[in-house]
Amino acid sequence: MRLAFISTLLALNLYSIAALDLTPSSSWRSPNITLSRDDRISIASSALEKAVSMLNQSNGQFSDGIYGAAGRLYAQMAEFDRLTNQTNYKDDLKKYFTLAESVKPDFLDETNYGYAAARAYNAYRDPEFLAFAVTSWGSARRYTISKEQAATGSMDVKQFNLTTSCSGATLAGGTYCRTDSSDTFLHGLASGYFLLVSALLAEATSNQMYTDAAVESADFIQSHLLDSFNMVGNTIVSISNGSCSVDLTKYLTHSGVFIEGFVILAEITQDTTIETLLRSTIDGVTTSSLWQGSDGVIDSRDAGGHYIVRALASLYERNTSSSSDLREYIKEYIGVQYNSIIEQARSSSENDIYGSPWTGTTSTSFDGDTQTMALTSLLSAIQLAENPGSSTIPTSSTTVSLPPQLTSTLPAVASSAKKNSAGIIAGSVVGGIVLLAALIFGTLFLRKLHRQRNDGTLVVNGRSPLLTPFTTTQNMASSGILREQHRRNQAKSARFPGVAMGGEPSSLGAADNGSTGIAGLNIRAELMASPGTQVASPENPPPDDRREHTLMEELLRSLNTRMSRNRWNAEELPPDYHEG
Repeated sequence: MRLAFISTLLALNLYSIAALDLTPSSSWRSPNITLSRDDRISIASSALEKAVSMLNQSNGQFSDGIYGAAGRLYAQMAEFDRLTNQTNYKDDLKKYFTLAESVKPDFLDETNYGYAAARAYNAYRDPEFLAFAVTSWGSARRYTISKEQAATGSMDVKQFNLTTSCSGATLAGGTYCRTDSSDTFLHGLASGYFLLVSALLAEATSNQMYTDAAVESADFIQSHLLDSFNMVGNTIVSISNGSCSVDLTKYLTHSGVFIEGFVILAEITQDTTIETLLRSTIDGVTTSSLWQGSDGVIDSRDAGGHYIVRALASLYERNTSSSSDLREYIKEYIGVQYNSIIEQARSSSENDIYGSPWTGTTSTSFDGDTQTMALTSLLSAIQLAENPGSSTIPTSSTTVSLPPQLTSTLPAVASSAKKNSAGIIAGSVVGGIVLLAALIFGTLFLRKLHRQRNDGTLVVNGRSPLLTPFTTTQNMASSGILREQHRRNQAKSARFPGVAMGGEPSSLGAADNGSTGIAGLNIRAELMASPGTQVASPENPPPDDRREHTLMEELLRSLNTRMSRNRWNAEELPPDYHEG
């Protein structure tokens, strides 16, 4: 089946090479959207809220009674939440789907609801929405010809015999638009929607049954309903004696759902040849004079324009690897429709109400059908890459401005995005300042520490004093403290001959009894191998004393640090010694 699908793509009748060269027309009206993304979200949110507020809470429908319009809105509610990463409409949608199914059990002959439910599942990943989508798909499956039914020429829901083939191709994959058992017309829109919902379910579940169904529908449309411009026609007669009569009247709706479904199916099957067909179909629908003028604005009062815009937005989002000219072409075409809706389809009485056609409307009252048509373009523009420029859209005669109720404050989603951005920026700045301050403080601290160490360097050589910044013993003896210590030592030595007082020098000479006295600290045991060994003179210390000098250097450096912290009072005398 997949081989047939791919071979059909390769056998397409491309009407000209020029049609594949997609270049935006210079006559297109305002193709660039210069409103910021936040402003686009704000405008779409306002229009969406208006539409939701008009739903009848008893049946989930608009008052105009168009069943499909409410289903279109459901898909838009889910899409807005997906684009803005929210779940605002999730619970409301569960309620509305239940109400809509009560109006038409199993969403019979309205696959629009299956599409909306599949989009809701894609946005929320809630199995309840997937169940709604499967229910709708099952209803459409009953009215879609299977391979077995095409071979036997019969269906349970039809009272006539089916033709087994038309122009050598099976009718498998074709879908009837009406549930009437005598209806013989396989319809382009119904078949396209079945393709689209099958592809969405295949993507959501990875179930081969949905993939096969989507491929069958794609094959059917390509085999029987594509015209020479690769746009989708209207119907083909399926009765055995109907001569396979085909109506190739073109509608935007038919080609729109076909493009969107084909884009999703190609992503599932990883078919890279699909762009050739899509470029041809896109060129046909975006240049046809049947529904648009030379300015590129869709001038149609039906819902067809919204299907094309929705399909192109899907292609723009999914196929980021497509040729850059295709993406730019799509972006500018959607921009034309968006700017026209903002400038020409907005109600003169209320800025969140939109009418049709998009070339200019005199409508002032709400209509669910035209509101949801416009909403598709408002939502599609959210995902387009921003163009540099201001928040207004200049044209030859008009300038787009935000609705009055939106100029004072953006919706919560837009303001939340701005706050998040501001918080990230502020946090980055504060973090950078703190880091810079830490680096500066650390640098200054290390420089100070380095300066202190340089000032207190221990010099151990034959020509320098032993300790720096401490003075030599001769200098220390000249201080008042050491003179007092010396006086006391002499007195105590007389009282206790032969006893060396720890922490007090025994003489004023360069060589003493082996004890270095500083603030009463006795370091004899750490420096002497045995009692009675004297500290060598700073003149040429022998090699064996290097370890002693190293220990002395570390101890004196530690003392120097403590003294620099005001722990030493030069005027304070050591405590008197009292014998045991």
